[in-house]
Amino acid sequence: MEEYNRANVNRIKKIIIFVIVLLCTVPTILCIYLMVQLNRMEKKLDAYIEEQSTGAALVNQEPEGTLYNEENFAENMDEQAYDMLEKGTNETKQLTLKDVEGEERTEQPVPPDPEETDDTDDTEDDTEEDILNGKKVYLTFDDGPSVYTDEILDILKEEDVKATFFVVAKDASYNDKYNRIVAEGHTLGMHSYSHVYKTIYANLDSFKNDVDGIHDLLYDVTGVDVRYYRFPGGSSNTVSDVDIQECIQYLDEKGYTYFDWNALNGDAVTETLTAEELNENIMKYVHGNKGDSIVLMHDLSARHTTVEALPALIHTLKEEGYEIVPIDDTTEPVHHVKDEAQEQ
Repeated sequence: MEEYNRANVNRIKKIIIFVIVLLCTVPTILCIYLMVQLNRMEKKLDAYIEEQSTGAALVNQEPEGTLYNEENFAENMDEQAYDMLEKGTNETKQLTLKDVEGEERTEQPVPPDPEETDDTDDTEDDTEEDILNGKKVYLTFDDGPSVYTDEILDILKEEDVKATFFVVAKDASYNDKYNRIVAEGHTLGMHSYSHVYKTIYANLDSFKNDVDGIHDLLYDVTGVDVRYYRFPGGSSNTVSDVDIQECIQYLDEKGYTYFDWNALNGDAVTETLTAEELNENIMKYVHGNKGDSIVLMHDLSARHTTVEALPALIHTLKEEGYEIVPIDDTTEPVHHVKDEAQEQ
């Protein structure tokens, strides 16, 4: 009986010891877990603070103004005008853009008529392949990066096509998109630092500051010395307070080449066009151009239809025998306003 009681006592002791150990171990494990989680949260907080400080630094640095955003784009749509060269002439055709949330302000752009731009008489024996052979198409996207940039890049990768992105300044959260554009072999171009026209085109110094700002940002983020530029609103824009030839001269001095366009889908003119209509607009211009086509599209959060239209556009261009290529040093620039220095 005594041995039985002793055994019970020993069993109770073991249970008590186990409970004590368990009570000590669980809080210890819980404390370790909470410390790890706290450490992770601190790292995330530090990264967030660093990102915000980087963004603030970008906003406060020259050029004056703010980083590009959709509100800036909307503000400038009220006064922005895109000018297109009519094929075979030096005259421009003004295409006033539409506010993102406003009403359409002018009629749709009228693409060139292929019959008017063809120097030879059409015959029934002519084939589409004969007409299109050897032509190149440059797909260009302005105003990115945006929430849809990765989707555009995914499509381009799937179709094995390279394009050109004329980008604006965004905060550090978009750095991976700048870098992905470069890493996947696309051409990175400068479009604007702020996209605020009143700031960019206020005077020559403001223009220089804007160009230098976007160039330095892209160099710091990607390591690429970007050499290609597209004027906000095009070189023939009607809102600049500075002589555009002075701006062109500055680009020449920096060794930059500027590119306008001779085809567009109209995604910035109106937001009501379907994907099919966007592509129809592009193909009318492409068919009408005597030579290569530089196509203007937009990489905007408010324009997912452009993304939706992209696969079909690429398929059509390939099927019709066009070569889709990115802008490089061999690309013949399209200029709405001629560089007088180079003309001389």
